[in-house]
Amino acid sequence: MTAKTALAALLLTTALLPGRAAAVTVAEARERVVRETMTYLNTPYLWGGMHPETGMDCSAFAKLVYERAGLDLPRVSAEQYARTLRLAPSDVRPGDLVFFAMKHPGTARVDHVGVYVGKGFFVHASFTNGVHIDSITNPYYFARLVSARKYAGF
Repeated sequence: MTAKTALAALLLTTALLPGRAAAVTVAEARERVVRETMTYLNTPYLWGGMHPETGMDCSAFAKLVYERAGLDLPRVSAEQYARTLRLAPSDVRPGDLVFFAMKHPGTARVDHVGVYVGKGFFVHASFTNGVHIDSITNPYYFARLVSARKYAGF
């Protein structure tokens, strides 16, 4: 096993939550994240909410789908942003996180997060529509896009 392979394996296994089944590969973890996003479509939005039965906000949604895939994210979008790694637009893959500045467009003051699911779409919990799919190219979201970032183990 090369040093690079060992480091990659260590990053993935240390990022997993205790007591959860470990993802076999990074690709499997990404697939689980994307699959989990779809199970919560149409869940109502609730600011500060953390439960699919009663409603969730955007960061609780991201935390939940990552947790169900065996990965740990902080609870708040700004903390999620700080604990993830910046990506070039050409490197964004399904399962990565997309961050927005909804209250302060044009700034880097992150206050919203979604999960990129591929082909220019992301799933997020919005105030008006709950958990649903949107396009990154929607002018409303595109104007507020701060960054796409990846989980440290990805």
